Amino acid sequence: MSIKEQMEYAKEELTQDEKLLAGLIKAERFYKRNKTMILALVAILVFGGVGYGVMGYMKEQKLLTANEAFLALKADPTDKKALETLKKENPALAELVLADRAIREGDTKTLERLESSKDPVVADLASYHLGVLEKRADVLKNYRMKSGALLKDFALFDEAYLLMKEGKVKEARERLAMITENSPLKPVAKMLGHYGIAADKGTK
Repeated sequence: MSIKEQMEYAKEELTQDEKLLAGLIKAERFYKRNKTMILALVAILVFGGVGYGVMGYMKEQKLLTANEAFLALKADPTDKKALETLKKENPALAELVLADRAIREGDTKTLERLESSKDPVVADLASYHLGVLEKRADVLKNYRMKSGALLKDFALFDEAYLLMKEGKVKEARERLAMITENSPLKPVAKMLGHYGIAADKGTK
């Protein structure tokens, strides 16, 4: 490398060093001018991260507590303490437990209360099973007419069965025909339709 080339190289190195030094000076000045804002931002990020971690931990603990209460209720449905804990930690799951118990015990009063649940699944199940337990075709009809009824085909089947028991075979057949073709109830519905017709020949 010639002397000229060495000088050019040294000059370029000095230029780079000068740029770096100028950048550091600018950064230092910026930091001094905005020190408070920068420290506040760092504090927000740190505390935000800690807060997020704490919230995640609390959510996990809440879930574990709810699961423990649910398992306790499965083992002993009369465990009032576990039910209260579940109501506090997971209200929707507590309502499902209450609905399940009410259905098994034929508790229509609880089901009437759960019909107004904020959880659409709980409200839907309560409404359907209320009609079944009370053996009322009109209640089942009102249920199936609701938009998005989860157990519409079951309600149609139950309604048809009750109508047949009243001797209203024609209406019952109409309900059974409304059950969708891909429903698992369709084969049973056809059997019920044939049985009803055979049992009540001449009834229209």
